[in-house]
Amino acid sequence: MSAGAGDFVFVGIPGPRLDGATAALLAASPPGGVVLFRRNLETPGQLLELVAGLRELLPEAVLAVDAEGGRVDRLSGLVGPAPPASLLALRPPGAAQRAGRWIARALRLFDVDLDFAPVVDLDRGETGNALDGRYLGARDVAVTRRARAFLRGLHAGGVGGCLKHFPGLGGAAEDTHHRTSVVRLSAAALARDRKPYAALLPLAGAVMVAHAVYPALDPEQRPASLSPPVIEGLLRGELGFDGLVVSDDLEMEALGPAGDLAVHAEAAFTAGCDVVLACATSAELPEIVARLGRPRHARRRREAAQRLAAYRRRLQTLRWASDSISLLRDPGGRAAQVKAVREGLAELARDLEA
Repeated sequence: MSAGAGDFVFVGIPGPRLDGATAALLAASPPGGVVLFRRNLETPGQLLELVAGLRELLPEAVLAVDAEGGRVDRLSGLVGPAPPASLLALRPPGAAQRAGRWIARALRLFDVDLDFAPVVDLDRGETGNALDGRYLGARDVAVTRRARAFLRGLHAGGVGGCLKHFPGLGGAAEDTHHRTSVVRLSAAALARDRKPYAALLPLAGAVMVAHAVYPALDPEQRPASLSPPVIEGLLRGELGFDGLVVSDDLEMEALGPAGDLAVHAEAAFTAGCDVVLACATSAELPEIVARLGRPRHARRRREAAQRLAAYRRRLQTLRWASDSISLLRDPGGRAAQVKAVREGLAELARDLEA
């Protein structure tokens, strides 16, 4: 299937069911993916029905969720809590691999393709940036080892991962969900934050770019998600990454008024993001698609289409190579599998706390 401009947009939907208005909007401007949140999840049966509806309406779409464990764990209400990164940081990498495997098993039960995890930001002691409990450590070597193990667990369970938040959000003092944050570390200091990315990008195949501002990396002080020097210069050039680049949610207040969503989406796409996220509302999807479809973005669309197609193939390979394939063929057994995941996560929690 040839890519349309909507392929480069992943959206959120408003509730636990695919209502007529949302379905009509998605059908008219098909997005490349849908990101699920707690507002979309009520019960295992309801989620299966929602996913089936999305698959029928958008057969090529990537279904994604944030399932890090701990404070960012969208499926915890359905299968029980996964361990926080802060706890995995105190244990050998094998614990992170077990966590990734159980999380993947949970996602595959509901036919979800992609986990926006792991966080590979380094813990620099900041407390106001919404990353408390989400760090795998303060040292780049330790973070790399545990994130690699987590990714291997995800992949073994048939789910893709995505490193975040490039070029490193540990030095941010503010929460970019609510305000602009300027990371005033030197370029030399920030080089340490990039080491986990340099080591893990080939394994992950996808990376999410932060909305923080890095004056040492971009003299024009644009948010990283809108910054050609950060994306094309550092990520593509210095690190040589030719995989999928995803923006953080463009509806975060770090980028300014919500009414500028389509403008920000175009800026992120132009700067080098292959996929832009609009997670709070899908209402501006047609305007975003129109902007990304402008003739002047033809070269960028070709580049992004190639990378998105390659990543979709990667997800398909993981899906069909994993032992989760039997779950897809036996929907009647999902209740028992949900119970098994819940028990597995509970056992992991007990082992980590022992």
